[in-house]
Formats: sequence, C-alpha cells, structure tokens
Amino acid sequence: MMRMSVSRAAAGLVFLIALAAGSLAAQTAKKPITQDVYDQWRAISGAILSADGQWAMYTVSPAVGEGELVIRSTAGATEYRAPRGYTGRPQLMAGADSAAIFNPQAAQFSADSRFAAFIKYPPAAEVEAARRAPRGRPVPQPRNTLGIVSLADGKVTLVPRVRSYRFSRDGGKYIAYLLESDTATTAPGGAGAAGGRGGRGGAGGAAGGSRQEPGAPLILRDLASGTETRIDDVTSYLFDDAEHWLAYTTHAADSTKSGAFVRDLGTGTGTALASGKGNYRALAIDRKGTQVAFVSDRDDQASAKPKFALYYASLLPTKGKKELSPATAVVTPAAVGASLLVADRGRTDFVRDGGTLQFALAPLPLDTIPADSLVDKAVYDLWSWNDTKIQPQQKIDAARDRNRTYVAAFVPATGKWNRLSDDSLTQVTIADNGKVALGLNPVQYAIEQTWGEGGSDVYVIDVATGGRTLVTRHLEARPQLSPAGKYLAWFEGNKWWSYAVASGRKVDLTGALKGVRFDNEEFDMPDTPPAYGAGGWTKDDKSFLVYDRYDVWEVDPAGVAAPRNVTAGAGRARKLAYRVVNLDTEDRFLDPAEPLMLTMLDSATKSGGYAKAKLGASMAPETVIAGAKRYAGLAKAKKAEQYLLTQQTYREFPDLWTGRTIAGAAKISDANPQEKDYPRGDVELVSWLNDDGVRLQGMLFKPEGFDATKKYPLIVYYYERLSDGLHAYVAPTGRNVINPLVYTSLGYLVFEPDIVYTEGQPGKSAVKSIVPGVQALIARGFVDEKHMGLQGQSWGGYQTSYVITQTNMSAAAVPNATVVNMTSAYGGIRWGPGILRTFQYEHSQSRIGGTLWQYPERYFENSALFYLDRVTTPVLFMANDADDAVPWYQGIEFYNAMRRLRKEAYFVVYNGDVHNPTKRANQKDIDKKMQEFFGNKLLGHPAPSWMVQGIPYLQKGRDQVHLAAPAAGGGKDPAPQP
Repeated sequence: MMRMSVSRAAAGLVFLIALAAGSLAAQTAKKPITQDVYDQWRAISGAILSADGQWAMYTVSPAVGEGELVIRSTAGATEYRAPRGYTGRPQLMAGADSAAIFNPQAAQFSADSRFAAFIKYPPAAEVEAARRAPRGRPVPQPRNTLGIVSLADGKVTLVPRVRSYRFSRDGGKYIAYLLESDTATTAPGGAGAAGGRGGRGGAGGAAGGSRQEPGAPLILRDLASGTETRIDDVTSYLFDDAEHWLAYTTHAADSTKSGAFVRDLGTGTGTALASGKGNYRALAIDRKGTQVAFVSDRDDQASAKPKFALYYASLLPTKGKKELSPATAVVTPAAVGASLLVADRGRTDFVRDGGTLQFALAPLPLDTIPADSLVDKAVYDLWSWNDTKIQPQQKIDAARDRNRTYVAAFVPATGKWNRLSDDSLTQVTIADNGKVALGLNPVQYAIEQTWGEGGSDVYVIDVATGGRTLVTRHLEARPQLSPAGKYLAWFEGNKWWSYAVASGRKVDLTGALKGVRFDNEEFDMPDTPPAYGAGGWTKDDKSFLVYDRYDVWEVDPAGVAAPRNVTAGAGRARKLAYRVVNLDTEDRFLDPAEPLMLTMLDSATKSGGYAKAKLGASMAPETVIAGAKRYAGLAKAKKAEQYLLTQQTYREFPDLWTGRTIAGAAKISDANPQEKDYPRGDVELVSWLNDDGVRLQGMLFKPEGFDATKKYPLIVYYYERLSDGLHAYVAPTGRNVINPLVYTSLGYLVFEPDIVYTEGQPGKSAVKSIVPGVQALIARGFVDEKHMGLQGQSWGGYQTSYVITQTNMSAAAVPNATVVNMTSAYGGIRWGPGILRTFQYEHSQSRIGGTLWQYPERYFENSALFYLDRVTTPVLFMANDADDAVPWYQGIEFYNAMRRLRKEAYFVVYNGDVHNPTKRANQKDIDKKMQEFFGNKLLGHPAPSWMVQGIPYLQKGRDQVHLAAPAAGGGKDPAPQP
C-alpha cells in the first residue's frame, strides 16, 4: 500500500483560520456575464454534519472543472480544504456518452466524529489525456485517491489507487478500503465504486455473471493508531453497525483461497465461512452483527455451468464451541427447481430487524442466437396488437428484462424460504419486521398503461408462507406499507384508505371530513387529481400523516380516532402550505415525543421558512424562521442539537448555515465570492388577470440599475407554473432555455408568467395567460413593445409555436423541441423510454382529454402547423435527431411548412443529442445562437453569418474549426429575403 506521511499529507491540505473582515475593496465596474465565466459559478453538494455536530463537510464544484472538499467547524473559524479533483465533469465532457452521468461520491464522517474520508478524483488533465489517447496505445489510466482527515489537527493521509471505502454505521475505530488490483484497467472516472457506511447488503461486489476477475487488496486501518491489516483478493466487504465484524468475500488466482470470511474486530481472528473453488457474491450482514449470507457456486463446480446456492451463517457462538460454525447452503439449485436459479445479482439483504433475509431468484437465461445464424435470413420486428409493451419499449427494457430477478425470503428461525414475486406480481417490498410484504401486480393493466390508464392490483404477502391476500384492484396510486408492517395506506377516490394486515379490515380514513380536499385543487390535466401527499408514519404505526393543500392531518390507520388537523387550520387561514421534515433519517417513523418540524411556503408571496408543531395535538404551528427566502436542506446532527440548512434568494446563493438553533444559524460557506463582480439585477413578483378572469402570478427579472422611465426589450419564457421559484437563486448557465441572469445582464427584461389550462384548449389557454400578462407589463411603461421575444423548450416550445400563430406581438421566437402537429405527434414514440405518446394527450400535459378520433377538432385547433400561414414572427428552433421525448420530425414539419410559406426560420439539429442537449459543446452553441438571434431581432445587433448565409451541408463543421468557406463555386444560392 502506498501512503503519504501525515506531515506531507498535511502540507497538501489547506488549513484556514477565519480572519476579521478587512476594509472593503474599491468598487469597480461590473463585468459582463459571458460564456467563458459560466464555469466560475460553483455548486455545493454532499453537505453533512458530523454526529456530534462539531463539523460540517461539503464539496464545491463547478459544472466543469476541479472540485474542492471543505470541512468547517460549526463552533469556530477552523476550516480545512482539500482538492477533490475533476468532480465537475459529467456528461458535459466532449465526446462523452450523453447517458453517462458522473456523480462524485459524497465524503463521510466516522461515526465517532474524529475522522472524515473522501475520494480525490484524478485531475482534469489526466482524465482528458486518457480520453484523447489514440486507440491501441497503452496509456496509464487515471486512478482515484482516498483521503483520510484527522479532524483534531487537519492532517490527511492520502492513499492512491483506491476503488472504494467504508466506515461502519455506529463504530468509528476502523476504516476499510479496497485498492485497485494490479491488473485493473478501469476507464477514466470508472473507479470509485460506492463506499460509505458499512451497510447490510452487497456493496463493493463484482458484477453478475459466471466469470469473475481476481479480487484486490483490502486494507483495514485502525484510525487512531494508523495500524493496517492487508487482506488479499477481496471482491466485497461489509461492517456490521457496531463494528464487531468485518465480512468479506475473495476470489483468488489460487482457487483454494477463494471464499467468504469474517474477521472478529475485537480479537483480530479470521474465520472462513466457506472456501474453495467457485464464486462468492451478494454478501450481506445484519445490522446487529449476528448473521451473514452470500451466494456461491462452490458446490456445483463439476457442472459445465455451475449454479449458485444461498449460504447462511450465524455469528453467534454455538453452545459448547468457541469457533463459529461454517456457512450452510440453505437454498440450493435443487430446491428452486429446474426453471429457476439462485441469482448472483439482485438484492441480498437482511431486513431491518434481522429476522428475514431477502434474496433473489432468476429465470434460466435465454440461449443466445449464434452471430452468423441470421445471415441470409429475414431480420425484423413483429408488432402484435396483444403485446403488453410496444416494440420500442421492449427494446429499451430488454437488458432489464433479460436480467430480471424475483424477490424471495429466507427465515433463519425456521430454516424455510418462499418466493414472493413472479412475472405477474412484479413489485414486492418487505416490511421492516420481515413478516409481511406489499405486492403489486400491474401486468393485466399493461396494455391500458400504454395510453395512461394503468394501475395495479395490490396484495399483502405472508413472508413465512408466501400466501397472498388481495387488498384492492386497479389502484392508480402507489400504496405505502407501514414500517412495522401493520397497515397499508393509499389514496383513491379523493380519500385516504388503510388496510389492517392482521384483520383484513379496509377503512376510509378521511371520507367523514366534509369540505376538505386531499386531492390537488389546482390540478388541471384531464386525469384523476393526485393526492397532495403524505408526511409519513409515527412510531409503532400509531398514526399516519397526510396533507391537504395547506395543512397537515394525523389519521388513525385503525379508523378508531377521528382525524386531527395537526396544524389546526392555520395553513389554510394564512395561505401557508405546511409539509413535514423528518430530521432523523435513520428511523423510518416520526417520534410523537419529538417536535414535528415543518416547512412552510406562502402561496401569495412565495416566502418560506420552518415551523414546529406537536403530534397528538391540534394547534397553530410555532414559526421557527421565516422570510422572503427559500429555505431548504434542513438536517440535524445525529447526537447533538446542531442544525444545517440553506437559504437563498434570486440574489443570494444557497450557501450553508449552521447553528445550535435554526433561527440562530450563521453562514459557514461562500461558494461564489466572484458573483459580486457581475451584474445581478432583481426579480419582482407580478400579478394580472387572464382572459378568463383568473388571477395569475409571474416573475419579472430586471437588469441591474433598472430605470422604470426607460424602455427595455422583453423576452417571455414559460412552462406551466413557475412563480413558486421567486426566491430560487439563478446561476449563469448556457443551454437551450434562456437564463434570466444572463439575459438581464445583456439589457433585457425577462418575464416568466404562470399558465392555467382549460381541458381541450392547451394552446388557447397559453394565449389567454401569456398575452394579458405581457399587456399588463406594457401598461407600466417600461417595456419596448416593438422588441419582445418568446422562448420555450418542450412544452414551452409547443406553447411558443402556438402563440405566434395567434398574435404578432413578438419580434422573435425560439420554440425549442416543439410539437407543432398534435395529430402526428399523438401516435409518436417517446424514444427515451420507448413508450407511446398517446397518454400525454389523453391524460397528461398536452391536456386534450381524449383520443384523436373522439376529439379530432381539438387536436387540429391546438396544432400550430395548421395556422402557420398567419405567422409574422421570425423563429429559431432546435429539434435534435436523437430527441428522447419529442419526435424530432415535428421540427421537420415546422421547418418545411415555414420554408414553403417563405417565412423566416432557422432550424438547428444537434446530431446524436437528445431532448435537452447533454453535450457541452451543443449546450454552449444553442446558447450562443439564441443570444445572437435575439440580439439581432430585439437589440439591433448585426446578424451572424449563419443567419445571413446559412450553412450548406458541404460546409458543415467548418465554422466549428474556423475554416473559411470557399470564396466561389460553393454551390450556394443567394439567401432569399424573409
């Protein structure tokens, strides 16, 4: 193992002591917000408190670039900083797979609050060098480094080539970390498997399948002394909660050294639970450290395709013996039958109380078709009217379906097991007590699900016997299983219901509350309004918390006690929406002995805050903190009265605040000190009446130094309801929607109006909401009504393309990823999930409310395509040829109609990119083109060359590499005048 000395490591860690603020620097002129400064803005992630509340830790990262770990004392000015490497590098990397989202692993504190650990990723230069290396040329792959920080003095130990690490949940003496093997060929960024707490099931294990590479060295480090123990060939490892045991599996080149083992951390004694040639996977240990399970094919090595069995071992001493008993095969291949296998993938885990072990079964794999067997054969897809899924969805789901598993449960006390799920009862959740499970059967409604009318039959399962009891049929909402397994609760028919597992009694919990709506009052889609939601269960399943629009209700799942309004109607009286915050994430219930913490949001002003209430009572909540801000992320130290939260406004970044009380919290981070050098402007909440007399709200973003006596160009951006985001901080970004901060810095006003809808009239509803809102702003005298633009993406793009057919108020419009023809889009495919788009029109966002043959006139009347002859507004729009949500041929229909009508239109297609571009270069390019287009039409800037000359196919890409177009003979006709 390679390890930096403490002194050398400490030199690499920046130790800062906060100083008193000095004199203010002389103010200078604000800098313009341009694309080259976007990545100066950093975000905070992974913010946590140590268990004793003495430390806060978080990572700050730009969208693209190097991140930094910060560990800050909550009681003083002590602060440690360390580089985390290339953390800001997700799918934005040039040439990266658009689906490969990179999420840096969160740093962790030890349970005793004496140490912290983090993964330091390779620097950007190493990652980029490896990515750009020619194929076939050997190149060292970037590796991750583990950092271990002593909180007492800030010293750090750096360990290179670390794949993952673990602390125990409640211990604190040890850290275990898995090194890269000497033969590892991890791709850039591929290292760093999930580490963290020593949970119960299988992290750090090898991928499923019959082949397995040899394991790697595991290091067990005593954090206080620095003493290390090396264990070779490890493939997976786990601590129990209290750190009595380290369980691990190995796979060695010498097969006799492969096996499943435990190490007694008190004595240092290691015990082989099973060993010998074979694979050992899906390791699990219960929270109390009394039992271990895993799967292995060791007993079937004589077969051509060895099959796995489930092994179980007790870690409790056997009477009369000092040694642990070896693991025994408790579920064998013979026991599961010829059509099933014990799976080496899927979840293997002990339930919370340890009385039941969940494991996975799998169907026999399909035989593969030989690669050359279809030569000179027809290759085709057959779409059958009886298919439960259409072919594109089957293709998307193929890998998951091919590797599907079934939930099964083994009960150690009885030695019996049962299969709980199958191809019909596909979703099973076992309660914390391990005795009952919730099962959902959506299969018989799968065809109806294609157009948005699915659901599930709901069952309660006896884990000990596998027996199933039907609770209700065709339920649209997902039911909740109580933590102790005594009840199910669900929302149906505008009521909350419960089902008592022991008695089979079904109870209407809220039907007696006349005039109280638990379904969404503002829901305006042509479907059943969903519930406002639930706040969770109380201890021992005594009660269940549900929401109306504003208040919190406590209901008795047994149906004996009457429902209690915990917030005493104060929410509705004050127009404050109260919602539960669970500060103890370890427990899955709310403790009635503790204050009930609530978030609150003022629906009129958008002000936020936190309040306290009392379970078992009905009284107005006590406000803890409130203001014209958005408060979020509230957390509490596990063993101390120390709180962590963020607060933000449009002008104030959501930095971290901490304190012994919430109201007394002080700011401890400053992620973006550079923002003071750039213009910020401000935002105003505005209101108006739409054409149907409904009072609406919206946000008006103003440039810095706004002067109401002057006139400003206006850009209107919308989706549905956005005004609740009044106090959300906006960082500068460049992508396929306008950024209010960027555009106000360019001299525009930006207006974001809320929109409400009438069923069957989505396009007209948008016009009725947007146009009066703009007119209300014009009446105030500061809008240049001859220089107004519209912009939207996806649903906002649809509304933009429709609005310009109904009014000529805008001088420019950018409807990205738009639908212009509902009649053709209705039968299209959302290529990301492979599903049919009909549900969106019949039941969801597009709000037509029926089929194309029921309401052909609605589809026609709400399709911009049929009114494009009225358009006078120049348009720029994007539709990408790998769009995973809207068929990109909608863009083709739009372009060809505008071109045929000789109306000014510019159509951008980013090849191989999706609905919202994920490739960094494409994000920046559409941002630039939108700025250039609006700049030309609304600010009078010169038109860029792509607007004047276009880009012929033979010249494609020359503008990106700065090659001039041929001087003559380029084969381009003169550009027609719009």
